Amino acid sequence: MKTANAVVLLLLAAASALRAETGSTALPFLKMDQGARAAALGGAYCAAGDDAWSVFYNPAGTALPPRREIALGHNEWLEGIRNETLAYVHPLASGAALFGGLNALLSGGMDKYDAAGTKTGSFSAQEGALSFGASVPLGGGYYGGAAAKGLYQKAAADSALAWAGDAGLLKVSGDWRLGASASNFGTGMKLGSVSFPLPLILRAGAAWNYQDKLRISADGVKAGESDTALAVGAEGELAVNPGESFYARAGYRTGRSRYAGPGLSAGVGLKNGGLRADYAFTPYGELGDSHRLTIALSFGGERPAPAKRRGKYQPRRKAVQTAPARRIEKKKKGKTEDAPVYFIW
Repeated sequence: MKTANAVVLLLLAAASALRAETGSTALPFLKMDQGARAAALGGAYCAAGDDAWSVFYNPAGTALPPRREIALGHNEWLEGIRNETLAYVHPLASGAALFGGLNALLSGGMDKYDAAGTKTGSFSAQEGALSFGASVPLGGGYYGGAAAKGLYQKAAADSALAWAGDAGLLKVSGDWRLGASASNFGTGMKLGSVSFPLPLILRAGAAWNYQDKLRISADGVKAGESDTALAVGAEGELAVNPGESFYARAGYRTGRSRYAGPGLSAGVGLKNGGLRADYAFTPYGELGDSHRLTIALSFGGERPAPAKRRGKYQPRRKAVQTAPARRIEKKKKGKTEDAPVYFIW
């Protein structure tokens, strides 16, 4: 009951509507959803994330994958802009995990104009973020994670560097998860003669799992100078056979302008052993549509599950003698022998 009450309060606090605003922060691409699974859920992934894509939503979620995992993502964004991503999680036997992420935006060629509106040529722009971090179990179902990242931006002949950090907390309680994270807190970025702050992104969310077949998640997201948005998503899993599953997903996010689509998203996924392929479709109204494709591969052995402790260690089962030996008559040469009695504990 306490967990359910906490979820309700968390969602009510995060439910104010988002207004689309012209950004005044550097690197606005950092606000984009990463990974087709998360994008199909409307970006409601702060508490729901339990794979390599957690790198971009809540670093604490990287403590949950039991095996090493690498994920690659390709996003056909708007007006020919491409977004490429890479994430890796390396679980450790202690329950901790190391991880890294790469996020790059490639604009291609764009027309260049002077102050009078006259075309003077073309230019290209690139933006990127590279992060490394770690996550650890904190006890009592809590996990924490943090990352340091380097940020890069280039437009025409100007380029700039900046440094930032991410941090997150996750609570796992039965079928519920609660999460909170902060991303991109750090230095400003100076491009040319103008300095811009980084887009600080605050997330808080909850996720509920029903019999490992249906997952529902909801996040409140405060991205940069925008108001808080509410994101909700649902994922259903259909097991085709013991090693294969099919996924159907849908999501919704508030705060779109009248010209930027309804805020809906959808997607599908296929899993075969340690390989999973996902696709997400997001319409943006008059701006066009976004198509995301991602592939994730889990490999290597599973790290040991947390031991059930009795004192410091749970003793291994062994055979012990627990009763006095009783005499058994044997007909061999008229002798008697003691036969010990054992039980397993």
